[in-house]
Amino acid sequence: MSTQIMWIDVTRCTGCGACVEVCPTGAITLADAQAHVNEETCTGCGACANVCPVDAIQPIVQGELIPAPERPLPTVPQAGPLAKTAGATIVATGVSLATRAAVALARAVGRWLTRPSRGTRPPASITGTPPPVGYRGGAGRQARHRRRGR
Repeated sequence: MSTQIMWIDVTRCTGCGACVEVCPTGAITLADAQAHVNEETCTGCGACANVCPVDAIQPIVQGELIPAPERPLPTVPQAGPLAKTAGATIVATGVSLATRAAVALARAVGRWLTRPSRGTRPPASITGTPPPVGYRGGAGRQARHRRRGR
């Protein structure tokens, strides 16, 4: 069973006395230019709250607290022993694979940078050997067309 009593906000109350005049049980009194509610005689009718010009009187609802039923805590899945060791193994394997891939890439780039260019030979003045018989130089489309007589 809930009961209602009235509460007066003393910071808003101006002490006008309008609530004292309308209270049917005489539960509100003025002291030091402030309204005060006697909780034992207040019936919670709300007549005082309706006439207060500054809304300093508010109802307070009191009731019996009923505890809520306890809810079980959610279970958090725990990692098993295999998962604990598998994580470290996967990291180690990934690092090893990344290292191998970096080495292979470095080798491929090194071979590409050091390979001789196709179709052209350095001039005989640099190598000291004459070009082979029939060598015309160049491997592009124009050189092929010249060889074919086009």
